[in-house]
Amino acid sequence: MMPVTLSLKTQQYIDPDANKIVSSLPVLHSDYQVPDDHIVFLRRFFRSHDTQTLMKIFRKLYMVECRRLSPLTRAVVAIAATVYGNIRGSGHCAQVREMLQILAKPHFQALLYCHDKIASRDFGPQLSEDFGSQDTDDDTTDHVTVIQFIKTSEPLGATLQYNDETGSLQIARIIVGGAADRSGLLHVGDEILEVANKSVRDKTPDEVVQMLGQMSGSISMKIVSGSNRIVTLRESKMRVRAFFDYNPINDVLNPCPDAGLSFCRGDVLHIVSQDDPWWWQAKKEGEISGKTGLIPARQLQERNEIIKRYHSDEDLRSCVGRSSRGTSPCRISPKIPRARRVRKTMYQAQHSGGTPELYRREYDLDEIPTYEEVELFHPTSGKFRPVVLIGPPGVGRNELKRRITSYAPDTFEEVVPYTSRKKKVHEQESREYHFVPREEMERGIINHRFVEFGEFKGNLYGTSYASIRSVIHSGKICLLSPHTQALKFLRSPEIKPFVLYIKPPPLEVLRMTRRQNRAMKTMDGGTTRMLTEEDFTDMLSIGGRIEDKYAHYFDAVIINDDIVKASKQLLAVINELQTKPQWVPLHWTR
Repeated sequence: MMPVTLSLKTQQYIDPDANKIVSSLPVLHSDYQVPDDHIVFLRRFFRSHDTQTLMKIFRKLYMVECRRLSPLTRAVVAIAATVYGNIRGSGHCAQVREMLQILAKPHFQALLYCHDKIASRDFGPQLSEDFGSQDTDDDTTDHVTVIQFIKTSEPLGATLQYNDETGSLQIARIIVGGAADRSGLLHVGDEILEVANKSVRDKTPDEVVQMLGQMSGSISMKIVSGSNRIVTLRESKMRVRAFFDYNPINDVLNPCPDAGLSFCRGDVLHIVSQDDPWWWQAKKEGEISGKTGLIPARQLQERNEIIKRYHSDEDLRSCVGRSSRGTSPCRISPKIPRARRVRKTMYQAQHSGGTPELYRREYDLDEIPTYEEVELFHPTSGKFRPVVLIGPPGVGRNELKRRITSYAPDTFEEVVPYTSRKKKVHEQESREYHFVPREEMERGIINHRFVEFGEFKGNLYGTSYASIRSVIHSGKICLLSPHTQALKFLRSPEIKPFVLYIKPPPLEVLRMTRRQNRAMKTMDGGTTRMLTEEDFTDMLSIGGRIEDKYAHYFDAVIINDDIVKASKQLLAVINELQTKPQWVPLHWTR
């Protein structure tokens, strides 16, 4: 039997790919009977300083290479002009004056102009219109078509792009349901020669879009039909939940911000078309007259987020869960000082391979929130979904659980955790804990039977899947208040939890309510003291980081500014969630 490793926090760089391999070694050992010395060699190899350094160098070089795949924008000149106009009114600031001087320098403007030319692959000489008009090749002129349509205040519903090979202006995409799509006159790949009898040979896509925006009534357009017209597929039935906020006006990569669709984190989107691997077409679910617009595809959003993290000076991988400020994953025994256990517990999560710091690093780097494919789930009569309460330490999750459980004991039930320590005289089996031998608990940890587990004073504590299933099958609503990192394993097809965020109120209200109720904090050694100003600010700071990291998982948010009001609100929210259809991850329903 392999021992469970409970490593202390380390500042050494840990490569996430190497950590995945190390985390899978116990499975390799147990399922395929790989010799112990082989497992030990692999673990030492992937955790060695040389291997970690080599993989770190590879990751950095790969990220630099990703940045060189394609330009982020072809309109640097326009962006610089916009910046100049926006900051010109603040010339009293020395930094602004310096920036204005830089933007006005001819050499700097020439540099920006060259960037746009290179980004557009505009390398060759431009032929005059006279030269082009003399070309009377029948094979070419046969494809020229003049179309005419009525332009209203509604956008055309098409985006334009340069053809990198020919330098021509082409239809990049047709917005499903837009004016161009309904007319049936324009198709992806068509080359535009003239708009209202005006040549567009030397114009940029933005200039042509602006030209069309200023026109109305009957408009003629001369086009060359694309040799490989892309036929738009029928409307997709795919629905996704967005895990980030998006405003196309602020996105310099959006090929046509006016055709973009803005949305907020948590919105359910109907993906109409995925023909373009970089830009999907979508509309908000439930809006009957909602417009279809462009949104970044999952691949593009992941790329943008990776580049953003790569250049960020902030440590995004320490969002939550520092061991000195984490919460214990287990119920507190009456004889153990709560604050001391909080500080001493080394949080573990399933598949962590016994290395909590490694797990945090892997989770923060690999989990890039973009979209989650969802499907409408209808509640089953007599079967209730567990309720998971998430929030910073001290916000009142355990008190809320105690109140609603005492209010309706036949409806709610908390999960009884496991421990390897000896039972005390005043304790009863299956009331405070399930008391099991350490060897048995270690086997359960290795076989991934625990949602979360930790160690305190040489004893293991943890919450098992079996305990959660037992409450679910009993017909009661299971109540959980785990560490936030356990959400990754609780959000599974088997458990299907509701995630409720218990949010602290603003600082003034937090200070007033906790001092009125004489809220106490337990220190090392069992002593208690009143909450201090630092405790309040820490609670708000940790809560903010939890929201930033996990808000896309929240089904509801409850502000605990008054424990009685929050308890009533919690009961109402649970009742509503348990009785109404909800959008859940697609794999939960398969």
